[in-house]
Amino acid sequence: MSESPYPPDYIKLPPAIACAAVDDALIVTMARILGLCWGQKYRRSPAYTPDELAELLGRPRTTFYRHLDKLQGLRWLRVDHHERCLVLQPLVGIADSPPLALSPPGSNRPERGTGDNRELREALQEAGIIGRPLRELLRQKVEPTVVRAWYLWTWAPEQEWLDNPAGYIVNRLREGDEPPAEFLELAQLTPDETAALKRAWARSEEMQGWPSLDGNDRLQALAPLWATIYDALRSVTANP
Repeated sequence: MSESPYPPDYIKLPPAIACAAVDDALIVTMARILGLCWGQKYRRSPAYTPDELAELLGRPRTTFYRHLDKLQGLRWLRVDHHERCLVLQPLVGIADSPPLALSPPGSNRPERGTGDNRELREALQEAGIIGRPLRELLRQKVEPTVVRAWYLWTWAPEQEWLDNPAGYIVNRLREGDEPPAEFLELAQLTPDETAALKRAWARSEEMQGWPSLDGNDRLQALAPLWATIYDALRSVTANP
């Protein structure tokens, strides 16, 4: 890593972090993490091994892991595992940073940002957003894919603490926060891809590693998360 991964001029640090009542060393670690994310519009870092990250952040491994733990507990950071590497995804809004398309749309997938008002309205209503917030977000022209991704995120078992999912989604959309990458991928599934997942799920392939999806690494990787969310949605639909 001969070339510095940090921005040449400055790092954007939200006041909510800079002025937080936490250990200053933790704030410095978070600032450095944001610096690693600047090339991706402060949405996520490149993939690094734990040793590379510890070195870049200037922390011993034990301190590095302890800080990651605390930053996740503060809901400032999400840590995604990619094989032997980690990708750090800030969960705080950075002013003037437009959401980043985390995966380029393929020829058979709809491009983000091209949905009309009707598509956006349907996505907002599906997420339980009505009244003034709905009208506000329609004027803001939020991307329907982002709305759907945050909606799917609220159905993950880890989000059972949410007592007002619609309100949480509204806040994330107002801040322009990007959903976690894997939920954005779920929201971008085409009808054909969803049908393939449903067929595999109906054959109980989750216990066999999704064999019918062999050859489609992306879909096979998404299948376990898709099954979890799909099952949660089905259980509510079956028991209104």
